[in-house]
Amino acid sequence: MRIIVLLALATIFIITSSMFLSSPTVSLVHAQSSSAIQSQETDFPGVVAEIIQCRRKRGILTVQVRARNTSSKRVRVFWHDVKKDVYLMDETNQKKYFVLKDATGDYIWSGSPGDINPDTTKISWFKFPAPPADVKEITVVLPKCAPFEDVPIQDK
Repeated sequence: MRIIVLLALATIFIITSSMFLSSPTVSLVHAQSSSAIQSQETDFPGVVAEIIQCRRKRGILTVQVRARNTSSKRVRVFWHDVKKDVYLMDETNQKKYFVLKDATGDYIWSGSPGDINPDTTKISWFKFPAPPADVKEITVVLPKCAPFEDVPIQDK
């Protein structure tokens, strides 16, 4: 009788453990396959830049960019001079917004892609002053690719 109970408990443990272990994998796959708002070819061979988030919250606009290597070779990707080569264009108000600085003068961004292996991605994000609430779309300018025009702004 004890052997049957132990086998039953072991079976329940194995089934339950496998459910919990598989959940993070599913969410990770989902996170990597989330759709891009807009994509652009870059001057880096085989690399596509994708805007995956453009969110306005408390006066700050956060833009997330995914660099995706579609080639069969490792590619080195980098954002040149973030302080002047990464910016937003508010065409409604004819205004240009640069990456925000923190209290020490450092630009608020993260994730220069670096080396990207084949069929993988790397994410960068940038913080900008948000355009006025009536501006619903923005142009995002990154080095080494065409501008991302009419990117919808999500309000949080």
